[in-house]
Amino acid sequence: MNKIYRDITIVTVLYNSKKLALSFFNNLENFRIIVVDNGKNDEILEKIKDYKNIKIVSKNKNIGYGSAVNFAVRNVTTKFFLILNPDLKIDEKSIDNMCNILNQYNDCAIVAPLTHLSNDFYGVFPEKNLKNLTLKNALKSRNFLLNSKIESEICVDVAKWALLIKAEEFKNIGGFNEKLFIFWEEIDLCRKFRSRKLSVIITPKSSVEHKQEKSSDSDFQNFLIKTYHHEYSPLVYFNVQTFSFFYLKRMMKYLFRGISYLVILNLKKSLIYFLRLSASIRYFVNLKFSSKK
Repeated sequence: MNKIYRDITIVTVLYNSKKLALSFFNNLENFRIIVVDNGKNDEILEKIKDYKNIKIVSKNKNIGYGSAVNFAVRNVTTKFFLILNPDLKIDEKSIDNMCNILNQYNDCAIVAPLTHLSNDFYGVFPEKNLKNLTLKNALKSRNFLLNSKIESEICVDVAKWALLIKAEEFKNIGGFNEKLFIFWEEIDLCRKFRSRKLSVIITPKSSVEHKQEKSSDSDFQNFLIKTYHHEYSPLVYFNVQTFSFFYLKRMMKYLFRGISYLVILNLKKSLIYFLRLSASIRYFVNLKFSSKK
């Protein structure tokens, strides 16, 4: 048996997955796999339920991406686990190379393959990309990143759909931030590891083919979830603690544009701005109640 089969568990999160998922599992038949069912996967789950190398876990609802991975890792007994989206194709040579690198560097927590850039790509830590930072917590984050020295090689422009992670280190830092439902989870995870002087390495000798957005059906519920959390997640990442005039102005803009698009019957754009507004309101309401506890 190849050593990577003994050392690695593959973790994948399914939500409304149908088209490409079966070929994904067939290509990884030699690995133990933990599948988190986040809902709307009855068709594919029926086909894989008798696969001996697959364990299906679920909380019977969509718990978000980071929470789903955390839930799966409770069942991981191997040294490493490899997060893979079901719309990826990766060969064993790439996985073996990633595993060798993770074994080589004691201060490395994550190894990622090369992937093509996508609309979800953040680049390096977001606070390094912002030219006019005004958020107090964002400035603190950037200063920490600029001043913090790290051993070994580090590269953080990673995509969450393909990450080989040391299971023990992942558990030590508390896993993914479960306040992030979707978006920004991997960047937050890299920041956590950096705070512990652990590096994140991208290896050009490993690569994945990413057939983005083809493994799950796009529907209205997906649109609602993504639009809402696209606004909510940055607030969580930067740990915004104060409601300021900046946010009041932005929320008023969302309200004005939502009403304006509604008047001209552009319902989709109107809904987008109302979802952004509701995400901001919810964040600051939760912040107020949490501060009282």
